[in-house]
Amino acid sequence: MDRIYAKDIAVARKLKDKEKVESLESQHRFEIDLHDEEEDAYVTKKLLAKARRLRVPIPHRHNEDKTESKHWCEGRYTGRWNLTTLGVAALREEIRHEIKARHEARSQWVVWLSALTGVIGALTGLVALLVHKGP
Repeated sequence: MDRIYAKDIAVARKLKDKEKVESLESQHRFEIDLHDEEEDAYVTKKLLAKARRLRVPIPHRHNEDKTESKHWCEGRYTGRWNLTTLGVAALREEIRHEIKARHEARSQWVVWLSALTGVIGALTGLVALLVHKGP
């Protein structure tokens, strides 16, 4: 996108067509802003899906006093609500905490499962020894 607009803007500048240059620069800014909004919407969608799957609290769009939250912003072109950089960081942190807590809970089971496997192995060896020594 940048290369295409840069080429067209350079041609318009050579022709000394100020209106065309301003128009192309404006279109270029619009395209970049729209692309950034769509990218923000994609990131927001993915993070919200993961947060809902993990049952993590999602930041509210408005504060208690009905002012806009610093975690959300409404897109100028698409009108969609997207997480701000601060909101993305806060939600990622909550997701990380939840995943860490789940891993820690599972790791306790691994210790008990390892111990149980060791006991079963020892008992199997003892039974095999006793059965083999018999007659």
